[in-house]
Amino acid sequence: MQNPVVALLLLGAGLCALGVVFYASLIALWLGSMAGVVGSFVIACTTLAGGGRWRPALVMPEHVEAGTAGLPRFRRNRPRGRDRAWPGYLASQWRYDLLAAWHRGRGIIVAGYRRIRGWGGYGEWAALRFLVQAVPFAGWSGVLVGTLAGGLLVTVVAAAVLVVAGIGWAAVIALLRGCDGMVRRIRRADAVCPHPECYYKQRLPDYRCPNCATVHRDIRPGLLGAVWRRCGCDTRLPTTVLRAARKLTALCERCGQPLHTGAAALTGISMPVFGAVSAGKTRLVHAGMVKLRDELAAAGAELEFDDEPSRQVFAEATRLVSGGGETAKTPAGRLPAAITARVRRGRRQALLSLFDAAGEFFVDRQENTELEFLDHARGLVFVVDPFSARWVRDQFGGAGDARVVAANPATRDPDDVYQVTVRRLKDYRVDLGRRALAVVVVKADLLQDLDWAGPLLSGRVREWLTTAGLENMVLSAERDFAEVRFFVASSLTGTRPGSALSPAEPFLWLMGRGGFPVSRGGSGRTVKEPV
Repeated sequence: MQNPVVALLLLGAGLCALGVVFYASLIALWLGSMAGVVGSFVIACTTLAGGGRWRPALVMPEHVEAGTAGLPRFRRNRPRGRDRAWPGYLASQWRYDLLAAWHRGRGIIVAGYRRIRGWGGYGEWAALRFLVQAVPFAGWSGVLVGTLAGGLLVTVVAAAVLVVAGIGWAAVIALLRGCDGMVRRIRRADAVCPHPECYYKQRLPDYRCPNCATVHRDIRPGLLGAVWRRCGCDTRLPTTVLRAARKLTALCERCGQPLHTGAAALTGISMPVFGAVSAGKTRLVHAGMVKLRDELAAAGAELEFDDEPSRQVFAEATRLVSGGGETAKTPAGRLPAAITARVRRGRRQALLSLFDAAGEFFVDRQENTELEFLDHARGLVFVVDPFSARWVRDQFGGAGDARVVAANPATRDPDDVYQVTVRRLKDYRVDLGRRALAVVVVKADLLQDLDWAGPLLSGRVREWLTTAGLENMVLSAERDFAEVRFFVASSLTGTRPGSALSPAEPFLWLMGRGGFPVSRGGSGRTVKEPV
């Protein structure tokens, strides 16, 4: 009887133990699930805080530059890739943080199950192993369930926060980019590289970090920063062209040479001057700059030259105009650097770029292929030497007349020069229907007191050019360009106050068409003839 009694006692004890284990497992399951929910939030918060072996992988500037940061690919082929800068959190880092939190939670759960499997007896006590492991196993299973539930809740909350933050971030980016682009379009802002053999026109220059000299090729708000961008060296950079133009050095995106301060943020006005050899282009540019300074000063504006070569050219121009010296011929075959001036009037500014290439470039179509600055200008200045017209020379009695010889006439007919230059523009698909042309008849001081020059000096320039046998040139210009105006100027007497032959008039007109009109309040008489 003892053995059955003992067996019954053992059976009862076992059932009691199973009951205790069952109810303890239920309690452990409930407590574990609560702990799992709390633990999921703790895991998420500590993962975001970083530290330890569970620290999320950081998306570094090197990854952005190499294209391994998980950022969207460019829609169009862009061989230069992305800039070396820290990406915005919402652009890439959040994915790595969520992935790190998931791996951390998974690692903790797996490690707990492995530890529980090692508990319990071996050998003759192996039968009791289940009783030892049941409660911890149930509790840890509760932790698993709670962690999954909490993780799902964390994911939903994180997704909601990311969506709201992403919408706000995208709205800020769109607003800043839109305002930046709209203001620059209203200003007609662009940047033309002033360096010879480049002349590249761009609306988005490169910008150099002032600390590490890293070049940022697209500074606009985007995945690398909305309001500010952090360079790979941790220097904070502005993200709009309007702000970057004031604080950073702009570089030409083609040749890498520095651009002028404010390039692509201020109104950019390029004014190429073309004409035949000895037509008087350089003299017109020199006298025009001097007179332009005076005209702008009378209108309450200020003209200053932006680099040392331009300042030297203006100093030489002032010396020649005031002293009546001879203008040196522009070297043939040498591409011109831009003469860059900054015009200030109140809070408005504009960058003027004058290009004065040698007349030899406009003689042969093959010689002017490198004059890319012609393609980008909204307006051009065509210099016409009246003494290059046969009709004018005939009025003096021939090319041997002393007055004709003293005028040093241009070597080519104006119509030939015009046709060669326009052919180059058309070959490069320049839309002349959106360009303006200022036709300037120069050397007017040599035609004073001549009856047949009366219409010219009184402002009827177009009529006079037609009479002088240049009707084909006039009609071609009116057919090719959106707007043509005719001017007469004297580089000798036109710089005097109140002169009707001001060499600044064509430049002032093109400035107005380029988005920077100057109202002079009747400070001088303009001699021009609109079409």
